[in-house]
Amino acid sequence: MENDENDENDEHDENINNIVKEEWYCYILRNKQQRYSHLTYNGSTNNPKRRLRQHNEEIAGGARYTHGRNGGWEIYALLTGFIDHKNALSCEWRIKHTNGKPGKRPSNHLGVVGRIVGLNEILKLSKWTSKCLVENKDVNYRLYIAEDMAKYINNNDLPDNIDVISGIPEF
Repeated sequence: MENDENDENDEHDENINNIVKEEWYCYILRNKQQRYSHLTYNGSTNNPKRRLRQHNEEIAGGARYTHGRNGGWEIYALLTGFIDHKNALSCEWRIKHTNGKPGKRPSNHLGVVGRIVGLNEILKLSKWTSKCLVENKDVNYRLYIAEDMAKYINNNDLPDNIDVISGIPEF
């Protein structure tokens, strides 16, 4: 009888170890159309390909802000490595509120380049928000950045746990 219980425990432990942790992303979008080229949007997702299709109105969903602009949205910054959904949501909030307060971002953090300038600042923070339980230094992050935007990332000031990769992955 005792052996049966041990076998069940071993099987349970093995099943827990086989659970794949879901990967979460924070992204920043820009619009490729000349008419909307000044617009940006940021969010978080566990499926960037699906989410981008939603923003471009190829499938249902997406944010109201990105709709009605005839598509044209592309990801130009993609951060991954979050330990869970909550941590990704905290980072998403901080990207939207680079000064840590609700309301408008500082003027130097507006627009396509400004979003990357702001990203440089928040990537150096010890936590995304004061309520985060995780220290950013304890997590390895990967930042994929569009090649034309890589020059705006200040690699020398970023913590060692952030790898910057030029180019956005194909989904």
